[in-house]
Amino acid sequence: MKNFGKKAGIAVLCAVFTFFTMGFFSCSNEIIGYSVVLWNIPEANIADGEVVPVYMKSNISKTYLIGNPEGTERIEIPLWKITEPESKGKAKKYADTNAKFNKQYAVSVIDGLPIRKEPNNVAKQVYRMRKGEIIRTCYIGKGEAPMNGRTPLEGDWYKVLTSTGIEGWCFSYNLRTFEVQGDGSYDYDGEGIIKVEDSSHLIETALASQWYPEYYSKMINKKEINLQYMHEDYGFDPGSESGTIKLKLQNIDANYPYEGVVKTSDGVYKFTGTPITMTVRDEHSMILRFTDDEGKPSTVYFVTFDEDVPALIQGEKARRDRVYSTLKRSGPTYNSTMFGVLTFTGGTQFQWSGFDNLQPAVIPGDAGHGGTYETKYFLPSSLKGVWDGVLSFHFNGVKSEVNFLYKMDNSGLRLTPARVVITKDQSSGRDVATVSLAGDSQMMVFYK
Repeated sequence: MKNFGKKAGIAVLCAVFTFFTMGFFSCSNEIIGYSVVLWNIPEANIADGEVVPVYMKSNISKTYLIGNPEGTERIEIPLWKITEPESKGKAKKYADTNAKFNKQYAVSVIDGLPIRKEPNNVAKQVYRMRKGEIIRTCYIGKGEAPMNGRTPLEGDWYKVLTSTGIEGWCFSYNLRTFEVQGDGSYDYDGEGIIKVEDSSHLIETALASQWYPEYYSKMINKKEINLQYMHEDYGFDPGSESGTIKLKLQNIDANYPYEGVVKTSDGVYKFTGTPITMTVRDEHSMILRFTDDEGKPSTVYFVTFDEDVPALIQGEKARRDRVYSTLKRSGPTYNSTMFGVLTFTGGTQFQWSGFDNLQPAVIPGDAGHGGTYETKYFLPSSLKGVWDGVLSFHFNGVKSEVNFLYKMDNSGLRLTPARVVITKDQSSGRDVATVSLAGDSQMMVFYK
Protein backbone atom coordinates (compact mmCIF):
# COMPACT_ATOMS: atom_id res chain seq x y z
CA MET A 1 0.00 0.00 0.00
CA LYS A 2 2.87 2.35 0.72
CA ASN A 3 4.36 1.76 -2.71
CA PHE A 4 0.95 2.20 -4.30
CA GLY A 5 0.47 5.50 -2.46
CA LYS A 6 3.87 6.73 -3.55
CA LYS A 7 3.18 5.86 -7.20
CA ALA A 8 -0.26 7.44 -7.03
CA GLY A 9 1.29 10.58 -5.57
CA ILE A 10 3.80 10.78 -8.37
CA ALA A 11 1.02 10.28 -10.93
CA VAL A 12 -1.00 13.12 -9.36
CA LEU A 13 2.02 15.42 -9.38
CA CYS A 14 2.64 14.62 -13.04
CA ALA A 15 -1.00 15.29 -13.88
CA VAL A 16 -0.97 18.63 -12.06
CA PHE A 17 2.31 19.57 -13.72
CA THR A 18 0.83 18.62 -17.09
CA PHE A 19 -2.27 20.74 -16.58
CA PHE A 20 -0.45 23.90 -15.59
CA THR A 21 2.70 23.69 -17.72
CA MET A 22 1.89 21.25 -20.51
CA GLY A 23 5.43 20.00 -19.98
CA PHE A 24 4.29 16.59 -18.82
CA PHE A 25 6.32 14.51 -21.26
CA SER A 26 9.16 13.96 -18.81
CA CYS A 27 6.76 12.17 -16.44
CA SER A 28 6.43 9.00 -18.55
CA ASN A 29 8.89 6.39 -19.69
CA GLU A 30 6.23 3.83 -20.61
CA ILE A 31 5.16 3.10 -24.17
CA ILE A 32 1.38 3.44 -24.61
CA GLY A 33 1.40 1.84 -28.06
CA TYR A 34 2.90 1.91 -31.54
CA SER A 35 1.84 4.00 -34.52
CA VAL A 36 2.59 4.34 -38.21
CA VAL A 37 3.93 7.70 -39.38
CA LEU A 38 1.53 9.27 -41.92
CA TRP A 39 3.60 12.34 -42.87
CA ASN A 40 7.39 12.55 -42.84
CA ILE A 41 9.00 14.18 -39.79
CA PRO A 42 12.04 15.97 -41.28
CA GLU A 43 13.36 17.33 -37.97
CA ALA A 44 13.98 13.73 -36.89
CA ASN A 45 14.58 12.29 -40.39
CA ILE A 46 11.64 9.88 -40.01
CA ALA A 47 9.86 8.87 -43.21
CA ASP A 48 6.18 8.09 -43.44
CA GLY A 49 5.38 4.40 -43.17
CA GLU A 50 7.80 3.81 -40.29
CA VAL A 51 6.51 2.30 -37.03
CA VAL A 52 7.36 4.38 -33.95
CA PRO A 53 6.78 3.99 -30.20
CA VAL A 54 4.29 6.39 -28.60
CA TYR A 55 4.83 7.57 -25.01
CA MET A 56 2.16 10.15 -24.34
CA LYS A 57 -0.88 11.90 -25.79
CA SER A 58 -1.82 15.49 -24.94
CA ASN A 59 -5.40 16.51 -25.64
CA ILE A 60 -4.49 20.03 -24.55
CA SER A 61 -1.76 20.68 -27.10
CA LYS A 62 -3.13 18.03 -29.50
CA THR A 63 0.22 16.30 -29.75
CA TYR A 64 1.83 12.91 -29.27
CA LEU A 65 5.24 12.28 -27.77
CA ILE A 66 6.91 9.63 -29.92
CA GLY A 67 10.31 8.02 -30.22
CA ASN A 68 12.28 7.44 -33.39
CA PRO A 69 12.17 3.83 -34.68
CA GLU A 70 15.31 3.01 -32.65
CA GLY A 71 13.75 4.51 -29.52
CA THR A 72 16.80 6.72 -28.90
CA GLU A 73 15.14 10.14 -29.20
CA ARG A 74 11.74 11.63 -28.40
CA ILE A 75 9.84 14.08 -30.55
CA GLU A 76 6.61 16.01 -30.03
CA ILE A 77 4.35 15.95 -33.11
CA PRO A 78 0.74 16.84 -34.02
CA LEU A 79 -1.84 14.08 -33.50
CA TRP A 80 -2.66 13.76 -37.20
CA LYS A 81 0.89 12.80 -38.23
CA ILE A 82 0.56 9.22 -36.96
CA THR A 83 -2.12 6.53 -36.70
CA GLU A 84 -3.92 5.86 -33.44
CA PRO A 85 -1.54 3.96 -31.08
CA GLU A 86 -2.13 0.20 -30.91
CA SER A 87 -0.08 -2.96 -30.48
CA LYS A 88 3.22 -3.23 -32.28
CA GLY A 89 1.94 -6.16 -34.32
CA LYS A 90 -1.17 -4.30 -35.53
CA ALA A 91 0.86 -1.18 -36.36
CA LYS A 92 3.35 -3.25 -38.36
CA LYS A 93 0.53 -5.00 -40.20
CA TYR A 94 -0.97 -1.62 -41.16
CA ALA A 95 2.47 -0.42 -42.31
CA ASP A 96 3.09 -3.56 -44.37
CA THR A 97 -0.36 -3.36 -46.00
CA ASN A 98 0.30 0.16 -47.30
CA ALA A 99 4.07 -0.13 -47.79
CA LYS A 100 3.97 0.44 -51.55
CA PHE A 101 2.73 3.98 -50.90
CA ASN A 102 5.55 4.89 -48.50
CA LYS A 103 7.12 8.27 -49.30
CA GLN A 104 4.51 8.87 -52.02
CA TYR A 105 3.27 12.45 -52.31
CA ALA A 106 1.55 14.45 -55.03
CA VAL A 107 1.23 18.04 -56.16
CA SER A 108 -1.78 19.76 -57.68
CA VAL A 109 -1.23 21.29 -61.13
CA ILE A 110 -4.38 23.42 -60.97
CA ASP A 111 -5.96 25.83 -58.51
CA GLY A 112 -9.08 24.67 -56.66
CA LEU A 113 -8.63 20.90 -57.06
CA PRO A 114 -11.16 19.44 -54.59
CA ILE A 115 -10.54 16.87 -51.88
CA ARG A 116 -13.78 15.04 -51.15
CA LYS A 117 -15.22 13.09 -48.24
CA GLU A 118 -15.83 9.99 -50.39
CA PRO A 119 -14.23 8.71 -53.65
CA ASN A 120 -16.82 10.10 -56.04
CA ASN A 121 -17.23 13.41 -57.80
CA VAL A 122 -20.50 14.40 -56.09
CA ALA A 123 -19.32 13.80 -52.51
CA LYS A 124 -18.93 16.73 -50.14
CA GLN A 125 -15.78 18.80 -50.58
CA VAL A 126 -13.62 18.92 -47.44
CA TYR A 127 -10.75 20.96 -48.92
CA ARG A 128 -9.68 22.78 -52.10
CA MET A 129 -6.02 22.65 -53.06
CA ARG A 130 -3.85 25.48 -54.29
CA LYS A 131 -1.82 25.12 -57.47
CA GLY A 132 1.54 23.63 -56.45
CA GLU A 133 0.28 22.40 -53.07
CA ILE A 134 1.73 19.09 -51.87
CA ILE A 135 -0.32 16.30 -50.29
CA ARG A 136 0.41 12.75 -49.13
CA THR A 137 -1.10 9.89 -51.15
CA CYS A 138 -1.88 7.08 -48.69
CA TYR A 139 -3.48 4.42 -50.91
CA ILE A 140 -5.81 3.90 -53.90
CA GLY A 141 -9.55 3.38 -53.38
CA LYS A 142 -12.47 2.37 -55.56
CA GLY A 143 -14.82 4.96 -57.01
CA GLU A 144 -16.31 6.36 -60.19
CA ALA A 145 -14.02 8.50 -62.32
CA PRO A 146 -15.10 12.11 -63.03
CA MET A 147 -16.38 12.66 -66.57
CA ASN A 148 -15.07 14.89 -69.32
CA GLY A 149 -18.30 15.15 -71.26
CA ARG A 150 -19.14 11.51 -71.94
CA THR A 151 -15.56 10.29 -71.43
CA PRO A 152 -14.26 9.26 -68.00
CA LEU A 153 -10.98 10.90 -67.00
CA GLU A 154 -7.92 8.70 -66.65
CA GLY A 155 -6.69 8.19 -63.13
CA ASP A 156 -7.46 6.80 -59.69
CA TRP A 157 -9.03 7.97 -56.46
CA TYR A 158 -6.31 8.48 -53.83
CA LYS A 159 -6.92 8.59 -50.11
CA VAL A 160 -4.91 11.72 -49.30
CA LEU A 161 -3.67 13.74 -46.35
CA THR A 162 -2.89 17.46 -46.43
CA SER A 163 -0.01 19.16 -44.65
CA THR A 164 -2.47 20.37 -42.00
CA GLY A 165 -3.95 16.93 -41.29
CA ILE A 166 -7.13 17.04 -43.42
CA GLU A 167 -8.07 13.62 -44.82
CA GLY A 168 -10.14 12.89 -47.89
CA TRP A 169 -10.21 11.59 -51.46
CA CYS A 170 -8.72 13.23 -54.54
CA PHE A 171 -8.82 12.05 -58.16
CA SER A 172 -5.34 11.77 -59.65
CA TYR A 173 -5.94 13.32 -63.11
CA ASN A 174 -4.65 16.74 -61.98
CA LEU A 175 -2.06 15.37 -59.57
CA ARG A 176 1.63 14.64 -60.23
CA THR A 177 3.13 12.06 -57.89
CA PHE A 178 6.70 11.94 -56.61
CA GLU A 179 8.73 10.68 -53.65
CA VAL A 180 9.65 12.60 -50.49
CA GLN A 181 12.41 11.41 -48.16
CA GLY A 182 12.25 11.36 -44.37
CA ASP A 183 14.29 14.58 -44.16
CA GLY A 184 11.68 16.41 -46.28
CA SER A 185 13.78 16.53 -49.47
CA TYR A 186 12.33 15.56 -52.83
CA ASP A 187 13.57 15.26 -56.37
CA TYR A 188 10.92 16.23 -58.91
CA ASP A 189 11.15 18.57 -61.88
CA GLY A 190 7.78 17.93 -63.47
CA GLU A 191 4.81 20.19 -63.88
CA GLY A 192 3.24 21.64 -60.78
CA ILE A 193 5.77 21.75 -57.95
CA ILE A 194 6.46 25.45 -58.41
CA LYS A 195 4.71 27.83 -60.74
CA VAL A 196 6.30 31.26 -60.79
CA GLU A 197 4.62 34.22 -62.41
CA ASP A 198 7.90 36.07 -62.94
CA SER A 199 10.56 33.45 -63.68
CA SER A 200 13.11 36.12 -64.66
CA HIS A 201 12.87 37.58 -61.16
CA LEU A 202 13.33 34.11 -59.68
CA ILE A 203 16.50 33.34 -61.63
CA GLU A 204 17.90 36.82 -60.98
CA THR A 205 17.41 36.27 -57.25
CA ALA A 206 18.92 32.79 -57.44
CA LEU A 207 22.01 34.00 -59.31
CA ALA A 208 22.57 36.83 -56.83
CA SER A 209 22.33 34.56 -53.76
CA GLN A 210 24.94 32.64 -51.81
CA TRP A 211 23.73 29.07 -51.39
CA TYR A 212 24.56 26.72 -48.52
CA PRO A 213 24.06 22.94 -48.12
CA GLU A 214 20.50 22.19 -47.04
CA TYR A 215 21.70 20.32 -43.94
CA TYR A 216 23.01 23.64 -42.56
CA SER A 217 19.39 24.57 -41.82
CA LYS A 218 18.90 21.35 -39.87
CA MET A 219 22.02 22.03 -37.80
CA ILE A 220 20.89 25.60 -37.11
CA ASN A 221 17.35 24.58 -36.15
CA LYS A 222 18.61 21.88 -33.76
CA LYS A 223 21.48 24.09 -32.50
CA GLU A 224 23.91 21.28 -33.27
CA ILE A 225 26.74 22.67 -35.38
CA ASN A 226 28.92 19.85 -36.69
CA LEU A 227 32.29 21.43 -37.47
CA GLN A 228 33.22 18.49 -39.68
CA TYR A 229 30.51 19.46 -42.17
CA MET A 230 30.04 23.19 -41.68
CA HIS A 231 32.76 25.42 -43.12
CA GLU A 232 32.79 29.08 -44.11
CA ASP A 233 33.60 28.29 -47.74
CA TYR A 234 31.20 25.36 -48.27
CA GLY A 235 28.40 26.19 -50.66
CA PHE A 236 27.47 27.24 -54.17
CA ASP A 237 28.28 30.66 -55.62
CA PRO A 238 26.51 31.13 -59.00
CA GLY A 239 29.05 33.80 -59.95
CA SER A 240 26.60 36.36 -61.33
CA GLU A 241 29.34 39.01 -61.44
CA SER A 242 32.44 36.89 -62.10
CA GLY A 243 30.87 34.53 -64.63
CA THR A 244 32.42 31.57 -62.82
CA ILE A 245 30.54 29.04 -60.73
CA LYS A 246 32.22 28.08 -57.47
CA LEU A 247 31.09 24.81 -55.90
CA LYS A 248 32.73 23.56 -52.73
CA LEU A 249 31.63 20.79 -50.38
CA GLN A 250 33.48 18.20 -48.35
CA ASN A 251 34.46 16.14 -51.38
CA ILE A 252 33.95 18.74 -54.14
CA ASP A 253 36.01 21.80 -55.05
CA ALA A 254 35.29 22.97 -58.57
CA ASN A 255 35.13 26.19 -60.61
CA TYR A 256 33.24 26.44 -63.91
CA PRO A 257 33.29 29.52 -66.18
CA TYR A 258 30.08 30.01 -68.15
CA GLU A 259 28.64 32.44 -70.67
CA GLY A 260 24.96 32.28 -69.90
CA VAL A 261 22.02 30.53 -68.28
CA VAL A 262 19.40 28.76 -70.38
CA LYS A 263 15.92 27.94 -69.08
CA THR A 264 15.17 24.32 -70.05
CA SER A 265 11.80 23.96 -68.32
CA ASP A 266 9.79 25.66 -65.63
CA GLY A 267 12.17 26.46 -62.76
CA VAL A 268 15.07 24.53 -64.36
CA TYR A 269 18.17 26.33 -65.66
CA LYS A 270 21.29 25.08 -67.42
CA PHE A 271 24.63 26.88 -67.06
CA THR A 272 26.00 26.83 -70.62
CA GLY A 273 29.35 25.16 -71.07
CA THR A 274 29.17 23.43 -67.66
CA PRO A 275 27.82 20.12 -66.35
CA ILE A 276 25.56 21.99 -63.91
CA THR A 277 21.77 22.31 -63.92
CA MET A 278 19.90 24.27 -61.25
CA THR A 279 16.27 23.60 -60.29
CA VAL A 280 14.91 26.55 -58.33
CA ARG A 281 12.17 25.56 -55.88
CA ASP A 282 11.67 29.09 -54.56
CA GLU A 283 13.78 32.05 -53.50
CA HIS A 284 15.28 30.11 -50.58
CA SER A 285 15.76 26.55 -51.85
CA MET A 286 17.05 24.83 -54.97
CA ILE A 287 18.55 21.60 -56.32
CA LEU A 288 21.90 21.42 -58.10
CA ARG A 289 22.63 18.55 -60.48
CA PHE A 290 25.99 17.92 -62.10
CA THR A 291 28.31 15.22 -63.39
CA ASP A 292 31.76 15.01 -61.79
CA ASP A 293 35.08 14.37 -63.57
CA GLU A 294 34.55 10.60 -63.26
CA GLY A 295 31.15 10.76 -64.96
CA LYS A 296 29.20 10.19 -61.76
CA PRO A 297 25.92 12.14 -61.54
CA SER A 298 25.31 14.00 -58.28
CA THR A 299 22.38 15.85 -56.74
CA VAL A 300 22.86 18.38 -53.93
CA TYR A 301 20.19 20.41 -52.11
CA PHE A 302 20.94 24.04 -51.23
CA VAL A 303 19.22 26.79 -49.24
CA THR A 304 19.70 30.44 -48.44
CA PHE A 305 19.23 32.02 -45.01
CA ASP A 306 20.14 35.11 -43.02
CA GLU A 307 22.37 33.36 -40.48
CA ASP A 308 26.05 34.32 -40.31
CA VAL A 309 27.91 31.06 -41.00
CA PRO A 310 31.32 32.22 -39.67
CA ALA A 311 29.57 33.38 -36.47
CA LEU A 312 27.86 29.99 -36.10
CA ILE A 313 31.20 28.22 -36.47
CA GLN A 314 32.91 30.50 -33.97
CA GLY A 315 30.00 30.05 -31.57
CA GLU A 316 30.38 26.26 -31.66
CA LYS A 317 34.15 26.52 -31.18
CA ALA A 318 33.55 28.81 -28.20
CA ARG A 319 31.06 26.32 -26.72
CA ARG A 320 33.61 23.53 -26.91
CA ASP A 321 36.33 25.76 -25.46
CA ARG A 322 34.08 26.56 -22.50
CA VAL A 323 33.71 22.83 -21.78
CA TYR A 324 37.47 22.29 -21.93
CA SER A 325 38.13 25.31 -19.69
CA THR A 326 35.54 24.21 -17.13
CA LEU A 327 36.99 20.69 -16.91
CA LYS A 328 40.47 22.08 -16.31
CA ARG A 329 39.38 24.91 -14.01
CA SER A 330 37.22 22.67 -11.80
CA GLY A 331 39.90 19.96 -11.64
CA PRO A 332 42.06 19.58 -13.47
CA THR A 333 42.56 16.22 -11.69
CA TYR A 334 39.66 13.90 -10.80
CA ASN A 335 40.11 10.78 -8.66
CA SER A 336 38.18 7.51 -8.40
CA THR A 337 39.06 4.53 -6.20
CA MET A 338 37.63 2.18 -8.84
CA PHE A 339 38.48 3.88 -12.12
CA GLY A 340 41.77 5.68 -11.61
CA VAL A 341 43.01 9.25 -11.88
CA LEU A 342 41.91 11.46 -14.79
CA THR A 343 43.68 14.77 -15.47
CA PHE A 344 42.79 17.32 -18.14
CA THR A 345 46.02 19.04 -19.13
CA GLY A 346 46.91 21.79 -21.63
CA GLY A 347 44.76 22.27 -24.72
CA THR A 348 42.64 19.15 -25.22
CA GLN A 349 45.16 16.71 -23.75
CA PHE A 350 44.41 14.25 -20.95
CA GLN A 351 46.23 11.75 -18.75
CA TRP A 352 44.37 8.78 -17.29
CA SER A 353 45.94 6.09 -15.12
CA GLY A 354 44.48 3.19 -13.12
CA PHE A 355 41.57 2.42 -15.46
CA ASP A 356 42.20 -1.36 -15.39
CA ASN A 357 38.60 -2.05 -14.28
CA LEU A 358 37.39 -0.56 -17.56
CA GLN A 359 39.54 -2.77 -19.77
CA PRO A 360 38.78 -4.23 -22.23
CA ALA A 361 34.99 -3.83 -22.00
CA VAL A 362 35.03 -0.02 -22.23
CA ILE A 363 38.62 1.07 -22.91
CA PRO A 364 40.70 -1.08 -25.32
CA GLY A 365 43.33 -3.23 -23.68
CA ASP A 366 46.20 -1.64 -25.63
CA ALA A 367 45.20 1.97 -24.85
CA GLY A 368 47.91 4.29 -23.60
CA HIS A 369 47.52 6.47 -20.53
CA GLY A 370 47.16 9.72 -22.44
CA GLY A 371 45.72 11.29 -25.54
CA THR A 372 43.25 13.94 -26.63
CA TYR A 373 39.53 14.51 -26.07
CA GLU A 374 36.75 16.53 -27.71
CA THR A 375 33.02 17.32 -27.47
CA LYS A 376 31.86 16.84 -31.06
CA TYR A 377 28.64 14.87 -30.42
CA PHE A 378 25.29 16.18 -29.18
CA LEU A 379 22.82 14.74 -26.71
CA PRO A 380 19.34 13.62 -27.77
CA SER A 381 16.49 15.37 -25.97
CA SER A 382 15.90 12.32 -23.74
CA LEU A 383 19.37 12.71 -22.16
CA LYS A 384 19.50 16.49 -21.87
CA GLY A 385 19.26 17.73 -18.29
CA VAL A 386 20.46 14.39 -16.97
CA TRP A 387 23.88 14.76 -18.61
CA ASP A 388 25.92 17.79 -19.68
CA GLY A 389 27.27 16.30 -22.89
CA VAL A 390 29.53 13.73 -24.53
CA LEU A 391 33.31 13.45 -24.06
CA SER A 392 35.13 11.57 -26.82
CA PHE A 393 38.54 10.24 -25.72
CA HIS A 394 41.24 9.35 -28.25
CA PHE A 395 43.73 7.19 -26.39
CA ASN A 396 47.30 6.94 -27.64
CA GLY A 397 47.94 3.63 -29.38
CA VAL A 398 44.34 2.90 -30.51
CA LYS A 399 42.36 4.11 -33.52
CA SER A 400 38.85 3.89 -32.11
CA GLU A 401 37.45 6.60 -29.86
CA VAL A 402 35.88 5.95 -26.46
CA ASN A 403 32.75 7.97 -25.67
CA PHE A 404 31.33 8.88 -22.28
CA LEU A 405 28.33 10.89 -21.14
CA TYR A 406 29.51 13.37 -18.53
CA LYS A 407 28.01 15.45 -15.73
CA MET A 408 29.84 18.00 -13.61
CA ASP A 409 28.86 19.12 -10.11
CA ASN A 410 30.50 20.66 -7.06
CA SER A 411 32.00 17.36 -5.95
CA GLY A 412 33.58 16.40 -9.23
CA LEU A 413 32.81 14.55 -12.43
CA ARG A 414 30.48 11.66 -13.30
CA LEU A 415 31.00 9.51 -16.41
CA THR A 416 29.11 6.63 -17.97
CA PRO A 417 29.82 4.83 -21.27
CA ALA A 418 27.93 6.18 -24.26
CA ARG A 419 26.89 4.38 -27.41
CA VAL A 420 27.44 6.39 -30.61
CA VAL A 421 25.97 4.99 -33.83
CA ILE A 422 27.04 6.57 -37.11
CA THR A 423 24.65 6.38 -40.07
CA LYS A 424 24.90 7.82 -43.55
CA ASP A 425 22.50 10.60 -44.52
CA GLN A 426 21.64 9.59 -48.08
CA SER A 427 20.48 13.07 -49.12
CA SER A 428 23.79 14.77 -48.25
CA GLY A 429 26.31 11.93 -47.91
CA ARG A 430 27.37 13.07 -44.44
CA ASP A 431 27.71 10.91 -41.35
CA VAL A 432 25.05 11.46 -38.68
CA ALA A 433 25.67 10.41 -35.07
CA THR A 434 23.03 9.08 -32.68
CA VAL A 435 23.97 9.05 -28.99
CA SER A 436 22.47 6.81 -26.32
CA LEU A 437 23.40 5.06 -23.08
CA ALA A 438 25.55 1.99 -23.63
CA GLY A 439 23.81 -1.27 -22.82
CA ASP A 440 26.34 -2.13 -20.11
CA SER A 441 26.60 1.42 -18.79
CA GLN A 442 27.99 1.92 -15.33
CA MET A 443 28.30 5.09 -13.30
CA MET A 444 31.83 6.30 -12.62
CA VAL A 445 32.24 8.97 -9.96
CA PHE A 446 35.44 11.02 -9.87
CA TYR A 447 36.10 13.47 -7.05
CA LYS A 448 38.17 16.62 -7.20
